[in-house]
Amino acid sequence: MADAPNIETIRKPLMRRYLVTLTPAAVLLAAWAACRQAGLVRPLGAEYTTVIGPAVFIAAIILAVALPLLYRVLFVKSVEGRPGVSAETFLPFQCNLMSLALLASYAATAGYMAGVANFHFGGAFLAGLYGAYYYFPSRRRVAQELRLFRVDREGAR
Repeated sequence: MADAPNIETIRKPLMRRYLVTLTPAAVLLAAWAACRQAGLVRPLGAEYTTVIGPAVFIAAIILAVALPLLYRVLFVKSVEGRPGVSAETFLPFQCNLMSLALLASYAATAGYMAGVANFHFGGAFLAGLYGAYYYFPSRRRVAQELRLFRVDREGAR
């Protein structure tokens, strides 16, 4: 097997994708919370919160946990039997996996903007936090994933 790629060459685009995906949801949530606190906005769709609340909660759980797990299983099945995975195959997989999980933060933001019950918002927010925490591209996590998938420079045949 060829030398493993430098962790930073994989981590840098992952970190960029992480920030580009998560920042708008965080800024929107903070801005809406500030405006709501100042009395400038009211919850959207307040008359439908009995439907929106559970939908937001379930969507956040699916986006943070179920879909990334399914996507990962499908990727593992697609590379099954190979001695390793090329960096060119691994990087898009990781970017897509992370982006999928970070969409849960948008579900939580939508729930907050809709004024759903604290239970549903809290669950969606925790799912968003889980997605943001678990898929944060730390050096340690990237190194572990590189080892797990046996990523090399040449690409496995």
